[in-house]
Amino acid sequence: MKYPQLLILMLLPFFLFSQSEKKLQKIEKFIVLNKLDSAKYHLKTLNQNPYSKLLDKIITNNNVSYNNYFEFTNKILSNKLVSFEEVSNYIITNIKDPKNKKAINVVFFNIKWINICNLRNEGNLDLASKEQKKLENYIDQFNDKDANYLWAKTKLKIHPIVMLLIENKIKEGKQLALEGVKIAKDLKDIELEIIFSYHLTDFLVAENKLQEYIEVSEKCLVLEKELPEKSMFYYSTISHLIDAYIYQGGHTERVLFLMDKLYNSSSRESTYYLYSHLSGRLSKEDPLQKEIQNKFKVNNVLELVKKLDSFSKSLNSNEYLRVIQNISSTLQTHNYYIEALEYKDKVIQLTRKIYSEELSENIANYNTEQAIKDKEEEITLEKDKTKLYTVISVLSLVLLIIMLLILIKIRRQSKELSEKNLIINDALDEKELLIKEVHHRVKNNFQVIESLLEFQSEGIEDEKAIKLFNDGKNRVKSMALIHQKLYRNQGDFIDFNDYIISLLNEISFVHQPEKEVIKVINVKNIFFDVDTAIPLGLIVNEIVTNTYKYAFKDKNDEVNKISIEIEKQKDATYKLIIEDNGIGIPEDFNIETSKSIGLKLVKRLIKQLHGTFQLIRKPGTRFVLTFKDSSIRNQIE
Repeated sequence: MKYPQLLILMLLPFFLFSQSEKKLQKIEKFIVLNKLDSAKYHLKTLNQNPYSKLLDKIITNNNVSYNNYFEFTNKILSNKLVSFEEVSNYIITNIKDPKNKKAINVVFFNIKWINICNLRNEGNLDLASKEQKKLENYIDQFNDKDANYLWAKTKLKIHPIVMLLIENKIKEGKQLALEGVKIAKDLKDIELEIIFSYHLTDFLVAENKLQEYIEVSEKCLVLEKELPEKSMFYYSTISHLIDAYIYQGGHTERVLFLMDKLYNSSSRESTYYLYSHLSGRLSKEDPLQKEIQNKFKVNNVLELVKKLDSFSKSLNSNEYLRVIQNISSTLQTHNYYIEALEYKDKVIQLTRKIYSEELSENIANYNTEQAIKDKEEEITLEKDKTKLYTVISVLSLVLLIIMLLILIKIRRQSKELSEKNLIINDALDEKELLIKEVHHRVKNNFQVIESLLEFQSEGIEDEKAIKLFNDGKNRVKSMALIHQKLYRNQGDFIDFNDYIISLLNEISFVHQPEKEVIKVINVKNIFFDVDTAIPLGLIVNEIVTNTYKYAFKDKNDEVNKISIEIEKQKDATYKLIIEDNGIGIPEDFNIETSKSIGLKLVKRLIKQLHGTFQLIRKPGTRFVLTFKDSSIRNQIE
């Protein structure tokens, strides 16, 4: 037999396996997209095996067990033809709650719990929180007599732990993680202990406890050896451990051992960031630097990072962002300044893409708790606060002037063209387009201000300073929301009912109340222009924010409620009523003498609206504001 023929025979099984695997991936794709007829047709062309039989059960919906769903959903997560969003939607839509209410179904629980983890990792916090609530409701049907009740309730704490980490509430999050570790040990559940230990390390990093972080991670790897199969956090633990050793230095052999283990696994893509990080820590002459370059068949650091960049293209946005951030630092360390700047530009562009409006609303609104600083830090804080408000005031003034100049220019052009009937329609269209562009640019500029506040707040640790920054961000958001609505509307007026719903949803998501707050909104057929909508929106933002912060604390009633009503009076004025059933404002609190910046802002805005303000104390709190819209105010002025 000739050599080429022999080679073909040797490679034939691999080729057939590859073709079969591609068919399987297509079938999985059809199932996920609910194209079951296509899936069934292609399945007939495959040889029978245990997995193809499982697919047939799912396609025909023939006695599909939760174990079948668990195997299928785990398999399709590695299918490159299927996006994670499609997998998650399939799980949410097709895998229903068990009909058996006598005992907790552990497999069903794990399918949903893993989906929540993946949703968080992909940045979809809103949907992750909704799925978390559904899973909590499922478990709450049972009681502590169920053998798996404590296990499930404990595992459900992972989501609030991650949310506390996002909020930078280090003390509370760490305490919850330590409690989870203790319960896992009591239950003698090694996998659960690994999960809570893994999340505990995030808080150790935040506390700059690098050695303790390394010790906990190493212990997790020891525990992994006791499991029949590696946990879902095994390779992530290795990745974090390598990162920590590189940062600490002096652990070359351990780093190389772990890097090879990770590189030769299904998580090879996660090593690209680590190789870039390690290269940035080594000199050009270091033998290990040469070893890394030889591994990737390159001649220098610049070629290495470019190759790592090309390998990382398939990563999700957050992981790829981390890679190019590290590449930029590595290039700068090795004096490739021009290339480092190019990658820094990539970082900025990708950051803007990742932190879109929706994700910013999901993540950037959490409050941070920090230790109270001494008197000297408090004085520094006051100076920073003054500078901050000056910057905000100047930027806001510039934005308003630009908007007014553009509006004046548009109106002048409209008047000049009004004499010609053939041109007037084009002029009006141009005016509407420019006004929409103005609102769009104003909204974007407000988001720039919000980003500036976000970046400014990163270096400040004082609790009061962070609170001021967050309050400032929320006020900017309420103004940006006005221009967002105007940009999406056809006319110059905003539907205030729609605006109030959006604003309350945003405030509710920021403060995440322990109990659901029922929102009753009665603002039908109420429309305001921007001169009335912005101050009124800021007033509602301040009062409702205070309600979420204070009204429902220490309240024993199961129902928390807030209502907002606006109605037009007979004398053409408007009445705004904001009411809650909270604990009420203390009797000794005087709103006129309060030093609260928010209340001072409310009083000033009420004056701007030619309005009056009344606070009614009763079971709960009732704010009554009468005001005039811009048309009436202009007549008076």
